[in-house]
Amino acid sequence: MEYGEDMSLEELERLEEVKFEIDKNAGQVNDGTCPDCNEKLVKIVENRQALGGDVTFHIKKLKCVKCSKEYLDLSNAEKYDLLLILEKAFKQPINVLFKKIEKLV
Repeated sequence: MEYGEDMSLEELERLEEVKFEIDKNAGQVNDGTCPDCNEKLVKIVENRQALGGDVTFHIKKLKCVKCSKEYLDLSNAEKYDLLLILEKAFKQPINVLFKKIEKLV
């Protein structure tokens, strides 16, 4: 649906501009309730080593103390995805890794 397609010209002309600000932390999830057990989630930080211990990822999660399910916000999910990609890449033999990198360049 295109914005305003169901509005008349008169209605569109009466619209006013609204200014608003989005908080820099709006995309972060800082608390919540487990959808399965209805328990309050606690914030934890998982420190994961990558690249033979040369790089440490600090991944913030919300965890249910009852069922142990963990939840990530978008920023930390992207960080976790990068960690998994790096772990997978560096488990491959070095010659296979170089060939894949050459294809990308």
